[in-house]
Amino acid sequence: MIDIHVYTPRLWWRGAPAQIRLIVRTDPDISDGHQRHTDRDCQRWDLIAQAVAQVSRALAAGDWKAGVVTEIDVGTVQIAGGDLTDMEKGIVQAWFTKVEPVCADPWSNEVQAGRHRLWLTRDFFGDEQVPIVGRELGFANPAHAKEVGPCMWALMAKSFASHVEDLKKLDWFDRDDPVNRRYIDALETAARGEFP
Repeated sequence: MIDIHVYTPRLWWRGAPAQIRLIVRTDPDISDGHQRHTDRDCQRWDLIAQAVAQVSRALAAGDWKAGVVTEIDVGTVQIAGGDLTDMEKGIVQAWFTKVEPVCADPWSNEVQAGRHRLWLTRDFFGDEQVPIVGRELGFANPAHAKEVGPCMWALMAKSFASHVEDLKKLDWFDRDDPVNRRYIDALETAARGEFP
């Protein structure tokens, strides 16, 4: 068993692999005109996707040990990952950390981080839901509100409220999924000017 630390576990959402294919349509290395990681073809992306899916299922079940690291909400999930190399374990861990999570908002087709990981794993999730942390909600915390001040925080709350409406327009977004229900709740909380 290995521990995977999940940055802000209540701020993740999940999408079906078919939807992820619509978000990341082309190989980022081709789009960018260069291969970012020379060892990418040495990794077993099928096993990485299976490990990420284990974390996704744990998030759906609410099966994480809560904790706080330097004022950041972190959940720890245990998964079976004995077949993964150290590099592959690192890729799985990076998927869920604050530094390099797979990050995008469901109403946007722009991936802020993780295009390569999504591209390389998207065909290996089967029917499993793909976990992605919301970008905008990452700013819904007391430290950021204090940094930007009350006026800007009020404007951000209005932006969160507009995104609640954006979510309602997405026919592919599974509002009954437990991870997505928590995400919606967090977004609605932020829209009230509160911290999820």
